[in-house]
Amino acid sequence: MASAFGLCADTRRRLPLEDFMFRSLIRRTALLSAVVAVPAFAQDNRCCSDTVVHIPNEFEKRSAGNITFIQLRPVGAFNKNIGFGYGANAAYLFRLDRAGALSLRGDLAMASYGEEHFYAPLSSTIGGRIQVKVSTNNYVLPLSIGPQLMWPTGSFRPYVNAGIGTQLFFTQSGVQGTEDEFDFANTTNQSDWTSTWVAGTGVYIPIYKSKGFYRPPAASDDAPVQVVDMRFLVDVGVQYLNGGRAQYLKPGSIQDLPGGQIRITPLESDTHMLVVRLGLRWNL
Repeated sequence: MASAFGLCADTRRRLPLEDFMFRSLIRRTALLSAVVAVPAFAQDNRCCSDTVVHIPNEFEKRSAGNITFIQLRPVGAFNKNIGFGYGANAAYLFRLDRAGALSLRGDLAMASYGEEHFYAPLSSTIGGRIQVKVSTNNYVLPLSIGPQLMWPTGSFRPYVNAGIGTQLFFTQSGVQGTEDEFDFANTTNQSDWTSTWVAGTGVYIPIYKSKGFYRPPAASDDAPVQVVDMRFLVDVGVQYLNGGRAQYLKPGSIQDLPGGQIRITPLESDTHMLVVRLGLRWNL
């Protein structure tokens, strides 16, 4: 009995020591894990910060984009045949010098200058239970390329540009359900094109500059952080397009005849126009 009590007493005496050693082992393991994990996390974090941010190359640094809403104003004989048109213009500029005083500019625009529509049964077999919307739209698509000269600094940066290009005119009819948003059938009724030369002017107004930071992946920890600025500028401008003679349609140029036939009466004239622009430019 005494030995039994002695054994229990001895066990009670040893338990605190074993518990202490077990807890000490846990602490050392946790400390070792932390020592190993922190550098790994730092290395991982540095890797991510180096690779997530895109490092622009020289081509990207010299590139600029431009999106503007446009109003098309016909001039001369063209003005007697059609009214104003509205659409959008996308431009790409490649700076030939670092400051951006001289650039090569390409423009692509699309504007609608007339629309008409009517409702009709989908087919004589179905009758009038299913109605469709028949729409006819008249479009002009100017395309040009040429140089642009700009004052590259300041709160107002005026510019002038010139170029050569082409103008594509086309009229398209489409059918869609009265509760649908897109056409399920389209037909190009008429198309034509002509050459043009372009002269324009405008002003850029800086409104915002964002900063991006990065350190090249191969650089050491004490290497300087490089800065990449993204600049946004309001673009207000006008272009004169001296288009040649072309055939085009306007609302009323297509007449529906019995038996599913149509009569198309195209107009023809010089296609001079002014394009008024308002939009946004961005570049590094």
